[in-house]
Amino acid sequence: MSETVPPRFRPILEEIVRRMSADDWEGLVADGLASHDVTGEELSHWVHEYPARLVPLPAEAWEHSEFGRVEVEPDTWWAVVPLWTKEEGKSDLSLEATLHERAGRVSVEIDNVHIL
Repeated sequence: MSETVPPRFRPILEEIVRRMSADDWEGLVADGLASHDVTGEELSHWVHEYPARLVPLPAEAWEHSEFGRVEVEPDTWWAVVPLWTKEEGKSDLSLEATLHERAGRVSVEIDNVHIL
């Protein structure tokens, strides 16, 4: 069963989406925030294909988010955050990420950005 993303993890995810909306895909990859061995172009594919412009997350985004523990890894969670666009508000795009918390420090890996 999933819940919404807890407040302690929201600022780092908000910053990632802010960078996504600023088209900083290569910067996200360079900063080690992308899972796998993907390029910024690959990561941004569905956002660039989508017919609306991505914007930073509004406060209401968290009501629609999903979050759960990765059972096989301690201090690791998965999150799905719906993305907003200028034209539509809540869109069919979503960010999937894995969050790790080690020694009180949170790190995030972007697993996927896709259309629902």
